Amino acid sequence: MLAELRDFALDLFWSWEPRVQALFKALDSQIWEESKHNPVVLLASLGEAGAESALQRPQAQAALSEARAARAAYKSRPPAFNAAEAPLQIAYFSLEFGISEALPIYSGGLGILAGDHLKAASDLGLPLIGVGLLYREGFGHQRIGEDGGQFEEYTASDFPLLPLSRVVDRSGLPLTVTCPLGPATVTVAVWKAQVGRVDLYLLDTDLPENQPEFRSITDRLYVPEAHRRLPQEMVLGIGGVRALGALEIEATVFHMNEGHGFLVATERLNFLRRERGLTAAAAEQAARASLIFTTHTPIAAGSDFFPPHLVQQLLSPYLEETGMDLEHFLDLGRKQPGSTDEPLCTTYVGLRSAGCSVGVSKLHGEVSRRLWKDAWPGLPESEVPIGSVTNGVHLPSWVSPELAALLQLHVAQDWWNLSADDRRWAGVENIDPAALWAAHTQLRHRLVRHARSAGEGGGLDPEALVVGFSRRFATYKRANLLVSDRERLHALVNGSERPVQFIFAGKSHPADLPGKAILREIVQLAREEPRIAFLEDYDIEVARLLVQGSDVWLNNPRRLLEASGTSGMKAGANGVLNLSILDGWWDEGYRPTAGWAIPSSVSFEEPQADDAGEAKALFELLEGEVAGAFYARDSAGLPLRWLAMMRDSISHTAANFSARRMVLDYLADCYAPATERVDRLRRSTVGNPTN
Repeated sequence: MLAELRDFALDLFWSWEPRVQALFKALDSQIWEESKHNPVVLLASLGEAGAESALQRPQAQAALSEARAARAAYKSRPPAFNAAEAPLQIAYFSLEFGISEALPIYSGGLGILAGDHLKAASDLGLPLIGVGLLYREGFGHQRIGEDGGQFEEYTASDFPLLPLSRVVDRSGLPLTVTCPLGPATVTVAVWKAQVGRVDLYLLDTDLPENQPEFRSITDRLYVPEAHRRLPQEMVLGIGGVRALGALEIEATVFHMNEGHGFLVATERLNFLRRERGLTAAAAEQAARASLIFTTHTPIAAGSDFFPPHLVQQLLSPYLEETGMDLEHFLDLGRKQPGSTDEPLCTTYVGLRSAGCSVGVSKLHGEVSRRLWKDAWPGLPESEVPIGSVTNGVHLPSWVSPELAALLQLHVAQDWWNLSADDRRWAGVENIDPAALWAAHTQLRHRLVRHARSAGEGGGLDPEALVVGFSRRFATYKRANLLVSDRERLHALVNGSERPVQFIFAGKSHPADLPGKAILREIVQLAREEPRIAFLEDYDIEVARLLVQGSDVWLNNPRRLLEASGTSGMKAGANGVLNLSILDGWWDEGYRPTAGWAIPSSVSFEEPQADDAGEAKALFELLEGEVAGAFYARDSAGLPLRWLAMMRDSISHTAANFSARRMVLDYLADCYAPATERVDRLRRSTVGNPTN
């Protein structure tokens, strides 16, 4: 019986399936919560005898039956797409994956997006595997000092207590691969996380056989120093492709999620020359056909840059092995090829290597074509080959159980699996206003209780309007926009009839001093205003509370600098009304029946933001339309206009901005065409000499 429970624990399907979570909670609800929802820790704490004893309870027996049924039904779901005639196997490379708070190998939006991509691929039965790094200390825990400043606290994970298993080879020994690092070689272990029907392989250099400086390559996520970051990306790209070979996985499509995976392209080229015997020209053509690149940054500074001397030091021997000239490789990453002092930019390498490149929203696609047009000199901006696939969110992971129950009743049992044009989405309009308000009120109360239990927001009123703001504390995201007018803000939060409360969360990168200064400003503000709270150590658990329990989701970046903003999608699908600058996804998702747009004069022609003017417009919206709609109640105490907007937000956002839709778009626009290109090239070389 313990073996079956461990099998449940090692399949991260539980991270979005309430019936499997209910099984772990039935075994011991206290340990389940204290373990940060880690079923491996739960089972280790109970021990075999404790688990067997817990399973004797009728509640646990019933939960086990439900969990078995849920997993069996899920595993037997047919693929929800038309498979291409050519063989399809996608390998998705990302420096971080956010799947559950129990697996701390993520930082924020990029990792959560990658995790949702894997989950949606699992739902769809898409033949996709993930490749990433297994960090011993992750991104670190955020701690707030007496002065309100952020500092980081790093704790080492015990891998056997994570929902992972070490991969073994055919002889039963732990599988390892090697990765070049300058003149030396690093040994890389391979672990597997099961994400429903998708395998996620994670690479680890913390092995006794490695030199101490090599063991620390995979210790922390997003190390700021270039001489530490490049080895990580070498392990991800070169080591990741080699791990697939050792696993005997023949991928046909290689998806680089951001520039961190730029060396996937080089190792793919190396493989085609070394293993397939292709000429340099044929290998480059075949590699390009199979490569997909997604850029997530709307500013060049958001990419990784490596100085030429570091690239030469760490990559020269490897490039010689691949037959690639060092200067040619450096030129792939330069805005101006031949400019010997210019560093290598990983985004340029990704764009120039891939057969298909996309941004993460329609507007971001436009921004990217302007930003990276120099990769195709002489080509008009409108013809720059960067498209877009708008991000999406995994609805079963982010929509609250309370709302999901209403959607099952009024839309469909598998509401999360409906296409955007499915007529059943109209059933959202049939949700009883009182039932919807009761469910949402319960979620707001839960959020406020959490804030209070964390020692924050002692003056928060669970019945008053809550505005949520949670994201990375980068300067362009302007977390402190409202702080520009403290007197007006004080009046807003302390109004006797229509108070507006704020709950903030998010981390700054450890090396981002301007971002840390803004975070300190918000923390100090929260300490002065009882109806403003800052939640420490933002993670997936805190994110769920906020996107489900807030009333309004605030996003006020400088326009054209927010690539997508998936937190707003999560909130919108929960009926939380977005209040945002028309940037990223909201530029295409906004409609006045589902939220509000903060006016901005920023455009490609006028890129300078009017911070003061946009702050003034934001105050006017909060004081007027937003508070007015929330506090206008009928005789039963229901805010009917607000509830109508909630229903529209749910149906519009869930239908159009799901990870299911995103992955199907990738399949249609990127994966299937790449597979056809690869197959066409393969068939054209059959029987022909290759070198």
